[in-house]
Amino acid sequence: MEPRVDENLGIEGEPDRWVHSACLLCSNGCGLDIAVKDEKIVGVRGSARHPVNFGHLGPKGEHGWMANNHPRRGTQPHIRREKGAPLEPVSWKEAMDFFIQKFQEAWDKGHENLACYNSGQLMLEEYYALSKLWRGGLQSSNIDGNTRLCTATSATGLMANFGADGPVASYVDIDQAELLCLYGHNVAETQTVLWERMLAARRKNQGRILVVDPRKSPTVRQGADLHLQIKLGTNVALMNGLIHLLIREGHIDRTFVDRYTVGFEDMETTVRDYPPEYVAELCGIRREDLELAATWIGTTPRMVSTVLQGFYQSVEATAASSLVNSVHLLLGAIGKPGAGPLLMAGQPSAMSNREAGADGSYPAYRNPHNSKHMKELCDLWNLDFERFHSEVPKDITTMMEVAERGEIEFMWVIGTNPLVSMPDQNRTTRILQRTFLVVQDPFIDTETVNIADIYFPVAMWGEKTGCITNADRTVNLLLKAVEPPGQARTDFDLFVEVGQRLGFKDKDGAPLLPFRDTREAFEEWRRVSKGRPCDYSGLTYELILEKGAVRWPVNAEHPEGSERLYEDLKFWTGIDDCESYGADFLTGNKHTRDEYSRIDPKGKAFLKPARWRRMPNPTTKDYPFTLTTGRVVYHWHTRTKTARAPALDRRAPHAYVEVHPEDAARLGIQLGDIVEVTSVQGAWEGPALVVDTVRPGELFIPFHYGHGRQGANQHTWFTRDPVSQQPQFKSSPVQLQRKGFGSPEQWLVDRLKELQGESREPYAARALEGTRMTPVPPGS
Repeated sequence: MEPRVDENLGIEGEPDRWVHSACLLCSNGCGLDIAVKDEKIVGVRGSARHPVNFGHLGPKGEHGWMANNHPRRGTQPHIRREKGAPLEPVSWKEAMDFFIQKFQEAWDKGHENLACYNSGQLMLEEYYALSKLWRGGLQSSNIDGNTRLCTATSATGLMANFGADGPVASYVDIDQAELLCLYGHNVAETQTVLWERMLAARRKNQGRILVVDPRKSPTVRQGADLHLQIKLGTNVALMNGLIHLLIREGHIDRTFVDRYTVGFEDMETTVRDYPPEYVAELCGIRREDLELAATWIGTTPRMVSTVLQGFYQSVEATAASSLVNSVHLLLGAIGKPGAGPLLMAGQPSAMSNREAGADGSYPAYRNPHNSKHMKELCDLWNLDFERFHSEVPKDITTMMEVAERGEIEFMWVIGTNPLVSMPDQNRTTRILQRTFLVVQDPFIDTETVNIADIYFPVAMWGEKTGCITNADRTVNLLLKAVEPPGQARTDFDLFVEVGQRLGFKDKDGAPLLPFRDTREAFEEWRRVSKGRPCDYSGLTYELILEKGAVRWPVNAEHPEGSERLYEDLKFWTGIDDCESYGADFLTGNKHTRDEYSRIDPKGKAFLKPARWRRMPNPTTKDYPFTLTTGRVVYHWHTRTKTARAPALDRRAPHAYVEVHPEDAARLGIQLGDIVEVTSVQGAWEGPALVVDTVRPGELFIPFHYGHGRQGANQHTWFTRDPVSQQPQFKSSPVQLQRKGFGSPEQWLVDRLKELQGESREPYAARALEGTRMTPVPPGS
């Protein structure tokens, strides 16, 4: 991908200064500089020397900075003195006193009576401080991040084969690949700059792109050489069919398999039951296309596979994602340039959360069931191991079910908006309304803040310093450019103060969170991560600034970072190395240490077979359509940032539903007509977009849009993958009916053109208003 500086300035002339940072509006972590004028953020420009984006920015990255200056930023704490009363502004002292009082009251009833639900958009140092507060201080299992909704399966899928979390390949391998396999990954909309990089790699290498997706997404329209438009819920069946063909046609590398893996015999036995004629019928694709895909995969040594929500947000998520890894192991296409799987992250610092342990993991990918790992952590934190409880974390959906029973009374929500993003939206709302709810957010007007009992205003991107890790292990340093508005404070400072106020200390009586700033937390994190897969021991703020960004591990062996993992083909599967002893794909039952010891692969990778299971909640006579949800290119998560950027909001101001032309004709629905989508949980209403992106009988609604009749997530369920506990957002039974005539607005017409593929140019290469794109001359 050629360097190009994309710039969006909201002023005439030059800013007072430019400040080093990175974008926080997808999991790429594109390098950029923040423009500051009169102590306000006034624009951004891409960093041409950054190893992820080479100066390119996507539409969200170009315009997301506008949210910092929005009038609905929170500038003062608020409390609700009793249920039903309004939120009222108070001082920080009164708000923190109220928080500690309610925290202590809940804690008095048991440490499992409190829960924390945080974000995929904080900094590494903030996650680490929160992890130490919750795991080392409170020692409760009730902590998770909204990364559960988008990337939990990335972690469990990697652990299933390689013993530990950590994306195997990198974007450098994409540059060298001759075949890109995109499994449930609409990269043209979710990671626009990465899509430019993929298309550039295909041109340079004369390669191919294979897309597996139930929708004809913009990724399919703009760049697929082969599209397997499988039926919803058939991911495992497809992967078994591909592996069946790879074995049958003699494409696998038996020498590699025998030397570096365990489990081939069970895999071979399982996939015998998935011949191509059966799989093609089950998946709703042509047998010839399935066989062509297997031929491309089996005969292209330089192959990179990416996986995202289409595989993750499913009841067979971990199984399907693990099978993608298994394809690479069967072919020996791993640990070398241009080859390897990339189980992607969905949020900008989801990897940082997984590393630091403020979600479903423990710091530095330590195994909570391994006493050696927990003793090591206690030594690093100077805690008494005999009094330490390594509580296995609960996922957020389980915590919601526990709260529904009244067993969690205090819920601390940090940097996320669950009333929009969580499944079964109406049920989620009822549950949160019965808890004592604390919300820590940069904005005072989110749907979740509206029902909070305490609101803490906090700094956001550009207003604090810290690191984030992107989807391919690239660590960015984001420098503070301006002060947060009013009385807003950083999340990091709040976590440190809470730890001190609660009296959390180490075994010598010193504060458990002794940090004065994020650099001190980073220095401790370097020691905590040393020797583990995500080794930061050799990484410094100065090295990141020098290189633009650096991929971990960074240590004596890799002093400037690592392009890919497992080049030595030694995996983290030893019994005292692994992050997890594994789990049954079908039931989620966790394997014990004794069970693991019987098959301890001692550094070999696992080939784990899986049988296809039909998706739950099938269609019925009353609800004959299957709804799937997802993202649009112009918005991020619940639009708390992107809806405040006029250029983005004008492109996609409202939700819509994609309806196949056959279904539309049968129901008398035309473009722009107002339709209602109903389920047993609620009703959605909005304009119809008649387009063949979906299969007949299937619908698509973007999930970004609010609560109530615009909220797609009122139709989704708490149903989830038994291993990763990631909710199933991709298949909900619904009914569709026309409500009335509607004249399509221009934004809907434009969206139709995008989905029909009238422009094959990637979104990141299309300048929205206010954006300049300047090529960088070679050698400059």
